[in-house]
Amino acid sequence: MFYIKQARTKKALIIFVILSCLVLSGCMGPRGWPGIASEGEKLYVGTMGGTVVALNPEGGRLWEWEPPGEQGGSMIACSGGGQFRAGLLYGVPVVADGVVYVSSYNGRVYAVDTEYRADKWKYDTGSPIAGGVAVANNTVFVGCSDGKLYALEANVTTYEGRPKAGFKPFQTDDKIWSTPVVYDGTVYFGSLDQKLYAIDADTGELKWEFKAQGAIASTPLIVGDVVYIGAFDSRFYALDADTGEQKWVFEQADNWFWSQALYANGTIYACSLDHRVYAIEADTGELYSGWAEPFDAGSEIKSSPVIVGDVLVVATEEGEVFGLDVETGKSKWPNVVDLDAHVLAPIFASGGTVYINAQDNRLYTFEGATGRQNWSVPLSQ
Repeated sequence: MFYIKQARTKKALIIFVILSCLVLSGCMGPRGWPGIASEGEKLYVGTMGGTVVALNPEGGRLWEWEPPGEQGGSMIACSGGGQFRAGLLYGVPVVADGVVYVSSYNGRVYAVDTEYRADKWKYDTGSPIAGGVAVANNTVFVGCSDGKLYALEANVTTYEGRPKAGFKPFQTDDKIWSTPVVYDGTVYFGSLDQKLYAIDADTGELKWEFKAQGAIASTPLIVGDVVYIGAFDSRFYALDADTGEQKWVFEQADNWFWSQALYANGTIYACSLDHRVYAIEADTGELYSGWAEPFDAGSEIKSSPVIVGDVLVVATEEGEVFGLDVETGKSKWPNVVDLDAHVLAPIFASGGTVYINAQDNRLYTFEGATGRQNWSVPLSQ
């Protein structure tokens, strides 16, 4: 393994290769990095086969939803009859008011009743979706590979979903892999065109844009009046949420920032593909003095971490899971957990329990305080 700051001339080729893998994965078996959501006593977990499974707190299966096998927005057809079978999930399901919203690489957004597992509506954007959705004020926001950010009505009575009235899809200059975030009437999201955008949630009109020096695929983190975002230029930025003005930039990483960062007690925790977890002062962009040095996890980190109490839980792509003291960066767990499976999806935590949806299509659960494994269940039958 080696570390290197990618030259700008090579990044376009690398991004093309990643996109090609996303497209071709539809014909190579289960892939994706679907996340986990919860509402009440139910967990909703995306599977590597493009379905959503509802589980009880003990891991018991309640139901499984599968999208209709129809021709999707992908330019590749992979199943019999030229149909895109099920579709792949690259985002976290969002649950709101008894409805789970799911975006699929086949270009569709689905709304599913959580009690009856019934399809409420679907909407075809016509373009592959490699991120998740955001739901706010009766609106579903989603970015697509055609470079557009769409807004859809969340509550509709017809099976075919419809665009939000008065909102014009916002066009960027490249694909959108970033999951949008809605805060105080503004939608924030990144694009592979190297820009972070802030647009009006009601109209889709641009409020501001910020140009980084590399593509932006991660989900923005918003704390108060500051937006925090990492990019494929190996930099991590803090921007004024109202104006887009740069407050500071962190430039000590040796590779891309892919996953969403975390905030706790004045500190930003950001994971990089250079194998390291950085604790950064939220106000200044300097390394947090409580950590002697950034934590080296030993391999790339693409999964978003979580905090449970005073433990920062981080998973590497190779499947090693660490529990770190948020104040010191030292290990809090007695042992490193090795899942023997790759981890790309964001980690999820609820009630002191950590949930990891691994690439072997199993859901693993741990005690956040100790790292002791509770149970694991297969997500396919």
